[in-house]
Amino acid sequence: MRACSHKLAAGSNPGPSELGLPEFGLSQEDLWGIVGLIHDFDYEKYPSLEDHPYRGNEILKERGWPEVIRRAIMSHAEYSGVTRETPMERCLFACDELAGFITAVALIKPGKSLAEVDAKSVRKRMKDKAFARKVNRDDIVNGAAALGVDLDEHISFCIAALRGIAAELGLDGSAAKVTASP
Repeated sequence: MRACSHKLAAGSNPGPSELGLPEFGLSQEDLWGIVGLIHDFDYEKYPSLEDHPYRGNEILKERGWPEVIRRAIMSHAEYSGVTRETPMERCLFACDELAGFITAVALIKPGKSLAEVDAKSVRKRMKDKAFARKVNRDDIVNGAAALGVDLDEHISFCIAALRGIAAELGLDGSAAKVTASP
């Protein structure tokens, strides 16, 4: 699935059938995973508020992607005007900014590892407006509220989820080992 988001960003044409979406008979886990992986595929090329996620939505529509995926992607941008109605849409919004922020916190730790990150350290960094300044703290807070969960609980849950793929993200401490070697 990661390859799919890279293909989209590069301008190739993976369609629903290449992703195992014929008839859109996906499991909920697959659907959520696809949305999570591709929701920002257009951001590097079209980072402005005027373009993202609108351009990505146009590209996906032209390529026959289902409305459920396109709508979720549109809803993750607060400014798009697309309301978040489904649990998937609310979760995407709640985790989007937070995942990036947690990553930034891990990268400033001595071991560059998610193992060094906890909810307290994330909350402390949220107060520092100069740290990861492009991350919208209100989106993090409002995302947890939309899920009906305590903010610290939500942060801890997202940290735990990211720890499960820490090696794939390069946040397992291996980056610090490379930096420290002679």
